[in-house]
Amino acid sequence: MNETQPNGRVWHLTVAGGEAKGPDSVLTPVSPVDGRPLEPVASSTEPEIRAAVARARVAQEEWRLVPLSERATALKRAAKEMLRRREEAIELAARELGKVEIEGLFNEALGPLETVGGWIKVVAGATATRSVRLNPLSFPRKSAEVELVPRGVVGVIAAWNFPVAGLYRSSFPALLTGNAVVVKPSEYTPRSSAWFVQCLAAELPDGLVQLVQGAGAVGTALIDAGIDACVFTGSPSSGRKVQVRCAERGIPASVEMGGKDAAIVLADCDLARTTAGITHWAVSNVGQSCGAIEVAYVDRRIADALVARLADAWTRLRLGSDRFADLGPLGNRRQLDIVATQVAEARSQGAKVVCGGEAAGPTQGGLWFAPTILDDCTDEMSVVRDETFGPVLAIIRVAGADEAIRRINAGRYGLGASIWTGDLDRGRRLASRLDVGVVTINNHSFSGAIAALPWSGTRETGTGIANGPEALATFVRPRTVVVDAATGFEPYWLPYDHVLWDLGSLLAEAQLGKLGQVWKLPLLFRERSKTLKKFFK
Repeated sequence: MNETQPNGRVWHLTVAGGEAKGPDSVLTPVSPVDGRPLEPVASSTEPEIRAAVARARVAQEEWRLVPLSERATALKRAAKEMLRRREEAIELAARELGKVEIEGLFNEALGPLETVGGWIKVVAGATATRSVRLNPLSFPRKSAEVELVPRGVVGVIAAWNFPVAGLYRSSFPALLTGNAVVVKPSEYTPRSSAWFVQCLAAELPDGLVQLVQGAGAVGTALIDAGIDACVFTGSPSSGRKVQVRCAERGIPASVEMGGKDAAIVLADCDLARTTAGITHWAVSNVGQSCGAIEVAYVDRRIADALVARLADAWTRLRLGSDRFADLGPLGNRRQLDIVATQVAEARSQGAKVVCGGEAAGPTQGGLWFAPTILDDCTDEMSVVRDETFGPVLAIIRVAGADEAIRRINAGRYGLGASIWTGDLDRGRRLASRLDVGVVTINNHSFSGAIAALPWSGTRETGTGIANGPEALATFVRPRTVVVDAATGFEPYWLPYDHVLWDLGSLLAEAQLGKLGQVWKLPLLFRERSKTLKKFFK
């Protein structure tokens, strides 16, 4: 399928398979801006998915032998081409998600080269072969080393909220460590993710990067098609199914299942910076980020002042689809329904609507929702308990940090949290008590874009790790190589006799520090050698 973009360029959407085969084999997303249908995209069939995995496996057999320096060079070329063609990524994200263009620039298009560079350093440092010293008494003339080898074909089941950038932190390390990749984008953003795959594949060996399209059933079929590892980003319900499916097939799965990030706002914070920071991290990308601030636990002594500042700022944010709008529409109808339901429920349970609280936007038929602040919220409300993924901030007034930490640690999710305070030492002490994967002091989840820093969580966020050397366990496995330069027989080998028993007993005593009889060791070793030579003559 070819499509002409507004800038006049033609880009080619490739997918495992080809022509749509009926009404159940196409994706029919609509524009979140005005509700108009976008051109259908063919969904991949099971035979096509198996064929894509098979092609990737053939390409990976040679790619795994390519030195890291050459892999890095190829990925840098691809990243530079993505930067040169960044307007295409921005336009695609605007079409499929209604993403405002300036966020498309910063959140989707700007990061590939920096991300590749970060991953090259991480991979080079973490995958070097490691020598292991062996006890020369127990293992004479033996040496060992541990090398990390690629798993093979990695399946990437992607989310829709960052359809390009969301693929950086899984595809790049997978390829740098010698794997092939098969990407399954979200059914809401098939074109944006396909653009990324095409740019990547153009600079890599044929077949190494594959694309399959479709909804949840295609993700299941991809796991069943024989991949060697899986990276998933999405909802808890889908993530648990992925974990089970992968476990049944004995393959590792890195699964991130969302978040309910909270900000702890202490009385000594810089109110102006805190207001600006919470505003950005609550409604950037229309709040559609697993690391968005969705709840603020605010010290009662400054709550009135903070809420007033937030309300003043949020009522001046501008919704629109032009380049410099502050907020675009929500990404799909299902997400709009979740946001509207949570807000309505909170109002019925006593939350105070400070601003927003309803669907509103500049165009008819779009999936718009006004930036919303809800004050006087409680833990029982779904807007506090469940992931919202929209431009909504729940305010909970607390007595102080202890109460905030207790309530955060009791929540369903444990991805990230931030602490806003003028006392950095106190902030660090409080951070150590938070049962989450990422804590930021006086800022929020920007570290998710840094390849060297692990991005992970607890509880229903899942056990998946993105970024950092800790994430590489999904893409590589250890292989131990042991070399024995000894000649003759090992004293511990069959057949057994009383001499071997005495040898083992003496070694045990030596480990306990009883060295009075250690002089007997050479005699026992020689006697064992004679026994073995006689037995195996």
